[in-house]
Amino acid sequence: MVVGGSGALGSEMTRALVARGARVFATCSSAASAVRIPDQVELKLLADLASQESIEVLTNYLNQSTALDGVIIASGLVGFGGAEQTSASDALKLTQVNYLGPAQLVSALVPNLKRSAQPFVAAINGVVAEKVFPGMHAYTASKTAFAAWLDSLRLEHRTLQVLDARPGHTETGLASRAVFGTAPNFPTGMTAEHVVGRILDALAAGETKLESARFA
Repeated sequence: MVVGGSGALGSEMTRALVARGARVFATCSSAASAVRIPDQVELKLLADLASQESIEVLTNYLNQSTALDGVIIASGLVGFGGAEQTSASDALKLTQVNYLGPAQLVSALVPNLKRSAQPFVAAINGVVAEKVFPGMHAYTASKTAFAAWLDSLRLEHRTLQVLDARPGHTETGLASRAVFGTAPNFPTGMTAEHVVGRILDALAAGETKLESARFA
């Protein structure tokens, strides 16, 4: 299942997985965004990571109806601004969608995943999980928190492959959709196709960390 299958990285991830022979479920945060999920998926599902209730409805449905081999978190929100310009409510939005929501979703699906012969969880946390940047306090904190959570998950469930992918700036348009603040002028980033290909190769090889330098 690709969480965020309607986004630039998620939709490319979905297409690439199908091309490699996988049966794929994909999620979107609203009915309106479902049209951006590639038609090759087996099933389109609603998962609003800002809503604990939405996550619970989805995970209950999946646990009662189907077996999963893996979950890929390809969703997220970004915001920009210095520490003094970032309100607690704005920081909470990013924390919920980038850390708490995915953690709730994965936690609820772990027993389901562990019935698979080769279960996995992968998340695209980005370079901010290993390097801090000015003006991205809340985003960096939310992604770093989820990276640490994944480290703990890996230790607790050693039969579960947990991959933390940390690509640098990628041309997905996310920065232009910031929920607060204005993005700086980023240099031209990597393509979604390149990033997705590297992540899927790492998953196939059984890797658990994919640092930013290895996307070059």
